[in-house]
Amino acid sequence: MTEKTPEEIISEIAQKTGKSEEEVRALIKAKVEKFSGLLTEQGASFMVQKELGLKQEALEQVQVGQLTEGMKGIEIKGLVEAVFPLKEFDKNGKKGKLKSIILSDGTGEVRATLWNDQVDKYDLTKGSEIILSNVIVSKYNDKTQVTLGFNGTIQILNKKEETFEKMAELKAGANGVNLVGRILRKFPCKEFESNDRKGKLCSFQIGDETALLRATAWNDKADELEKYNEGDVVEIKNAYTKDGRFGVELHLGYTATMSESTINMPNAAEILKERIVEKKINQLTDGESAAITGKITGIEKGNYFFEVCKKCGKKVQHTPNGLLCENCGETESKKNAVVSITLEDDTAGIRANFFGKNALTAIGMLQEELESALNGKSTEVLTAELNGKLIGKEIKLYGYQKTNSFSGNNEFGVREIL
Repeated sequence: MTEKTPEEIISEIAQKTGKSEEEVRALIKAKVEKFSGLLTEQGASFMVQKELGLKQEALEQVQVGQLTEGMKGIEIKGLVEAVFPLKEFDKNGKKGKLKSIILSDGTGEVRATLWNDQVDKYDLTKGSEIILSNVIVSKYNDKTQVTLGFNGTIQILNKKEETFEKMAELKAGANGVNLVGRILRKFPCKEFESNDRKGKLCSFQIGDETALLRATAWNDKADELEKYNEGDVVEIKNAYTKDGRFGVELHLGYTATMSESTINMPNAAEILKERIVEKKINQLTDGESAAITGKITGIEKGNYFFEVCKKCGKKVQHTPNGLLCENCGETESKKNAVVSITLEDDTAGIRANFFGKNALTAIGMLQEELESALNGKSTEVLTAELNGKLIGKEIKLYGYQKTNSFSGNNEFGVREIL
């Protein structure tokens, strides 16, 4: 491919517009200066051509397998095989963002990167057919990659609507897995060291109306998982599967994303209905999931809310300079409801701990109502009112028993109110 030199482009613009070459150079220089060096001279010339109403020549379309380092001003066509999570960064005091995709066309595949405004401009989904115009080909770690130039565009020829797979249909060895499920159980996270690098993993159980899966979130995805509670419904995209001790396992690597979902999903009890064992309180054993029924004997006095990081869900600390999350450095928080209720059946009593939506359901209040009530009265008064309303009420819960490491007493972690 023969690429025109900047002087040839300037001469061509001058001939077609009647402007002098000096005038054209001045227009291009002004564009470069306006964008603080982020715009190349070639990109600036494209902008000038467009503003002067000149039709740009059709770009040469190159197959992915024929891409070589240094190519510029070309276009490539292919299918989006994967969409990687958005990344935000701060370089030399300037904030930016990028998003990468994998594009294939039968001759090979290549990573393509969008920067800053390009990220918001194009909604790319896995399986869509697209054309990237005015790309720049380079290499990173000996791998060919492309970047959408400053004046580049993306044409979406056939957008593939996102679909979610059912868990029962998943096979080991799949990539780019999208699914929706309810988090049923979170297990303690583990930190490890491999090749002198520290890592983190968090395992959890997730289910839909068709099956249950054991899942593992790695490193930064493990931190992300921690902001969700058992019982939350989440959308997971771009995960992968492999064979494990429990059959097909789901893994969230660096390409995966997780977000709260509004898609309707059966509650935990419905998903687990064939596995739920009903027990008396005195039959519970640590770590075993079970359903119990008992009468409320009291609401324990507490703060009813605890503050967590808005980003990662970890507890925040109050410092002289305001709130701070020690995990990710964020300074914004949100409130999570929490309530502890004692109940008993004809065999024993136990303290049950409720969080988030379960806590609000247990006391029969919306978050806004609870916040308003606490603004107008003390926790002692509110606790007395709730005791008057709830003591003696029968409640059925699904969850698991655990031993409080501080008090040594048995407690019941509530996953679902049945």
